[in-house]
Amino acid sequence: MRDELLRQALFPFKHQAQLANAVTSFAMCLGGIVPLLYCWLGRRQPARWMIVYACVLLTGIPTVWLHAYEGNRLASFFDVGTNILLAWAMQVAAAGDFLSKPVRTKLLAATGLLNVGVLAWLAYEVVVPVKVPVITLGEFGQFYFGEVALILNAFLVVGLFIGGYGSIPMRTRPLFHLLVATFFVGMILAAAGNSQVSLRVFAWHATWHLVGAFGFITLWFFNYMRFDEGAPAADAAGPQTPLR
Repeated sequence: MRDELLRQALFPFKHQAQLANAVTSFAMCLGGIVPLLYCWLGRRQPARWMIVYACVLLTGIPTVWLHAYEGNRLASFFDVGTNILLAWAMQVAAAGDFLSKPVRTKLLAATGLLNVGVLAWLAYEVVVPVKVPVITLGEFGQFYFGEVALILNAFLVVGLFIGGYGSIPMRTRPLFHLLVATFFVGMILAAAGNSQVSLRVFAWHATWHLVGAFGFITLWFFNYMRFDEGAPAADAAGPQTPLR
């Protein structure tokens, strides 16, 4: 009993990966702060993408909260909920780049309504007695409803970029390939439970935070490269090559 009390005093976390998860959550905040800083110090990007970077910062804050107090249902709601908001903001930005106005209006209205429903369900899960995972991977991990919805939203973002691939400048396509690879690596890392640690030092979820932060900063650089440096990118509006 005394040893357990001493352990809790020295390491007041639920599992050995929780500290790593909490600390690397700040990397997610930097994933939004750094692109916004670069846009402020250098060349601004279209407002729709500036909003995306702000949403990255916004989602990093409840991520810190969630992992500092793991198991808090309210923190989980804000963590997943802000991620859903981020994914939808990326849909808005990508649709603005690649879709004609009538198409993107219909698409974003549909996904927006669906995501409002997702947020309503997430709010319900705050008070439900037991949260049941949608996909289970045994002892390795699981995906809950909000996480599955987030992945589907992210797949749509990737699909929008693939649909507009022909209008992406050739010199920036390797960066796009890197972004897609980063997305799939992140999805694999996110499949692991928050407490999953391999080889003593490889905390899966904490590594996902780092990969995610790298991905968002790479996204800024990809956008920086593909927008015409000679054009007023901050005022750019509408698709580069509309898909009707």
